Amino acid sequence: MYVFHEPSSPSFHKVGIKGKIFPSQDLTSNTGFVLITTETGHETTIIEHQSTFIYYVLEGNGFFKVNDEKEACAAGNLVVIPAGNKFTYKGKLKMLLVTTPPWREDQEETF
Repeated sequence: MYVFHEPSSPSFHKVGIKGKIFPSQDLTSNTGFVLITTETGHETTIIEHQSTFIYYVLEGNGFFKVNDEKEACAAGNLVVIPAGNKFTYKGKLKMLLVTTPPWREDQEETF
C-alpha cells in the first residue's frame, strides 16, 4: 500500500496532545509519520534520544521552545529538531510529525 488514509481514531492521547500514527512500517522501517493535534500544546518538555523530529504545521499557530530558544510557528512552517535536543511546544496546532528513525516512547525522556 502506498496511500495511507488518516487513521479514524487517535493512536495515543497524552500530555495535551493527540496523535494518529500512520501504519507505514511495512513500507519503510526508516521513518514514522504521526498526525499531531493539540488545543494548548505539549504539557511536558522532551529530550528525544534517537529520532530527529520534523514537524510541518498544517493549521494553527504557537511556538516551539528548543534548548531554551523560543520561536513562533504557524501554518506552513517546518520545524526540525535533531535527536538529543530538549524541546516543547505550545499553541493550538495541527501538525504532521515525521520521525527518523520511527519514534518509540521508550527512547524519549520527559520532564
